Amino acid sequence: MGINEAQKEESALAIQDKPYTEPPEYIEYISYKNNDNNYNTESYNNKNIQKTLNSIKTIAKSFLGTPYVWGATGPKKFDCSGFTRWVYRDIGIKIPRVSRDQARVGQYVSYSNLQPGDMVFFDTKKHRSGKVTHVGIYLGNGDFIHASSAGKKVVIYNFNKKEYYKKRFLWGRRLVKPNSKYALN
Repeated sequence: MGINEAQKEESALAIQDKPYTEPPEYIEYISYKNNDNNYNTESYNNKNIQKTLNSIKTIAKSFLGTPYVWGATGPKKFDCSGFTRWVYRDIGIKIPRVSRDQARVGQYVSYSNLQPGDMVFFDTKKHRSGKVTHVGIYLGNGDFIHASSAGKKVVIYNFNKKEYYKKRFLWGRRLVKPNSKYALN
């Protein structure tokens, strides 16, 4: 039994206002609420970002084959959220440690609006409830990269070839404004 797109968006928006378990600089560093009460994303500490977000694909792919170990934060072993945190940290963006907290950072993105560099979130439990249990990074053309507990390593899967993940996709999160100088092309 899955959840529909409206329920996914409602769930994604509901968790935005819940507190992080990480220090507050993560919120200020990645996202802010604008005057229209919408979440926007941009980096406030640009001096620390020396690479563009185009680097994210290269950085993420450099870890292909790295072993999956639950709780590992890299660089020789990763779990899913340790992997995403490491990749974003390498380009100067701090995000929370665990996937459920990472799912609160940035701007909500539906499946049809995913762009390279967006984080993608899943509910991989047998009896899905819409809660985030897994995260990866969208690469474009249906491909995403993640530290897979099933594959036991960092792998690239395609949504169209791995129906398992397409059915369990909840939402994406964009950490950079589309028109910012750090946006992916």
